[in-house]
Amino acid sequence: MNRYLFRVAVSCFVLALVVSAARADTVFQATLLGANEVPPVSSPGTGFITVDLHDDLVTLDVMETFSGLTAAATAAHIHCCGPVGMNEPVVLPFSAEQGFPFGASSGTFTHTFNLNTDLSGITPATFVAGLQSGQAYANIHNDPNPGCEIRGQLAAVPEPRAFFALAGCLIVLGVMRRFRKQMT
Repeated sequence: MNRYLFRVAVSCFVLALVVSAARADTVFQATLLGANEVPPVSSPGTGFITVDLHDDLVTLDVMETFSGLTAAATAAHIHCCGPVGMNEPVVLPFSAEQGFPFGASSGTFTHTFNLNTDLSGITPATFVAGLQSGQAYANIHNDPNPGCEIRGQLAAVPEPRAFFALAGCLIVLGVMRRFRKQMT
């Protein structure tokens, strides 16, 4: 590869790193299923949760939807921090005052939490570390399943801007290389 193409490739790589570093929030998601519970539960219920940790590491947006529970939800929250497949303590409870649809077998919940005031029994730094290392999970309970009916392990979602920046640079690099070959 000649020096010109090398410089373009390095520039693209640096651009992708800068775009990635400029990212403000970290997003975590999980699919909630009875099979994910420990021990597994046979349930037709399903759910999905998105957790958006702002760059201040204190503000947390939670968006959760669920349907098909065998009975009305009686509790919902995020647990942290331990190995995958273990049951851990509740650290971020969801409440009716915050808008969680208790008393329903299907619903949607959206709330913004302040980790300095809304966490229970854990520091924000410990919670964020557990979230970032995949040691947090969300679940929903009901009377037939007091241990939990559906559960999902939260995992970071790849940030798309860096991917698209890198992909765009690679496309430009390929076009430039082809153009330069045609010119010689």
